[in-house]
Amino acid sequence: MIWRRTFLSLILLTAVVMSACAAPAAPAAAPATDQTAAPSEPVRGGAVVVGTPQEPGVLNPLLASSSIEDAISSLTIEGLVQVDDQGNYVPVLAEALPTISEDGLLATYKLKPDIKFSNGDPFTCADVQFTVEAILSDLSGASTSGYNRIDAVECPDDLTVEVYFSEVYAPYLRLFSYIIPRGAGDLTALDAWDFNRNPIGTGAWIVKEWVAGDYIEFMPNPNYREAGKPYLDSLIVKILPSREVGMQLLGSGEIKALWDITEADFPALESMAAQGVSYAGAQTGENELLLFNFADPAVDAPADASANPHPILNDVRVREAIQLAIDKQEIVDTLLYGNVNVGTTVIPNGTFACPQPPSEFNVEKANALLDTAGWTLGADGIREKDGVKMELKITTTSGNLLREQTEQVLVEMLKAIGLNLIIENVPSDVLFAGWDSNGMRKHGQFDILLYTTGPFLDPDSHLYQNYHSNNIPTAENEGAGSNYSRYVNADVDAWIDEAASITDVEQRRALYCQVAAQINQDLPRVFLYERLLLSGYRTELQNFKVSPGPSDFTWGAADWWLAQ
Repeated sequence: MIWRRTFLSLILLTAVVMSACAAPAAPAAAPATDQTAAPSEPVRGGAVVVGTPQEPGVLNPLLASSSIEDAISSLTIEGLVQVDDQGNYVPVLAEALPTISEDGLLATYKLKPDIKFSNGDPFTCADVQFTVEAILSDLSGASTSGYNRIDAVECPDDLTVEVYFSEVYAPYLRLFSYIIPRGAGDLTALDAWDFNRNPIGTGAWIVKEWVAGDYIEFMPNPNYREAGKPYLDSLIVKILPSREVGMQLLGSGEIKALWDITEADFPALESMAAQGVSYAGAQTGENELLLFNFADPAVDAPADASANPHPILNDVRVREAIQLAIDKQEIVDTLLYGNVNVGTTVIPNGTFACPQPPSEFNVEKANALLDTAGWTLGADGIREKDGVKMELKITTTSGNLLREQTEQVLVEMLKAIGLNLIIENVPSDVLFAGWDSNGMRKHGQFDILLYTTGPFLDPDSHLYQNYHSNNIPTAENEGAGSNYSRYVNADVDAWIDEAASITDVEQRRALYCQVAAQINQDLPRVFLYERLLLSGYRTELQNFKVSPGPSDFTWGAADWWLAQ
């Protein structure tokens, strides 16, 4: 495979030049978050600029469809229980984690007293009731996993929340990670709320100004429950053209943090350590992956892919051949300096980890599969069947160098099996757009997507939202769900449903491992490599941490301060 190694070497050389580094790669272990030596007492004042190569479309968790939307909305919107930087569920608006009845059908939360939303309204049990109603409403795009098992939310008093389940929901701690105030708006007009870009929350920050394509400025919430916080005067989220520009600005000090760096940036980070640059991160169970569309992209949001099959990708033999032709280890070693594991499973780590055998790299077997499937190699080197050329578009977020390099490598690898892969990237707000914005994922207007997603702490919500047939976005459900492959497997549905109703960890893991094995057999997605959740920061920025939960880099932003 001399041609492949030569091509990948050129890609690597480009990466090294663009990141201006030649230092050895950092180890693959979870990164440390040591802070610069600083005074024992926080210093008040100052502004922090955080860079991101992706711009959110909304800041309403009910409509969010990307990680950056979840993270930035967490500056303003808090939950009863959230995930801290150590990966633990911790009470935030609740005084403690909920108590659960012996039969598992009643969860009781005690709320912290005297909490107000940023507009001055008191936070009470009624807001928790409204949150459930909002999540289950027609226009919401939020995951309903768990919430759809709630029979009622009762309020014995303003500070007591009783959640009654129709059946046991084992991962109940993951519920209520955000609270939508009852004054947010009319649920029949949810998609037009002012709240969507100017949310009201109990968090330390509120939106001061949002200049589309440029920045979002936040100012302190005057009603924040912790007196004297946040320490900073201002927090600005700066929208950047690319991660590479962000790395340069981080090194020069023009930004204090950069969201979503990658494992390929370890050498550059090491070279900038003397300039006061470090990084924080966490394991999340996410994979960088290829997502296949089982349905014809010319048909708008079909509910049944079998009735509207993709002319190429609907055949599992084609999907298997694509995976066989991809040398995942070569991608990891060349583009990511060997700092991550090859992707093998939908649940790679955590309590419910389900290891699966790595896929085979075998171009000869891939070609044989396509021959059997009736795809004939043409004189131009591209296969053809029934007058259809084996040409597919691959789409990811524009301005992401690592993903663009990955696409180029995939183009070359798939040429070896007669597949012409065409790169057609779009801005992040286009790729991750919601249903009403004609989002390409929601409406099924793609062949192959390249991005990152995964299960975080408990796999229930991720598996239900991404692989359960109930979550295929259609006109009938207003685009709810993230099963963008339009994948249907009755066994997978049943295993996901059953696992959510079992409290025994080993029994749940066994069911999830059946799901993982079936996904690897049906191949709605190909897992390229495991991801770490990483953000870079300047060491004068104190208390910068990363949570493996939805808040990501914004966890604890009320505690940020600048060492002088």
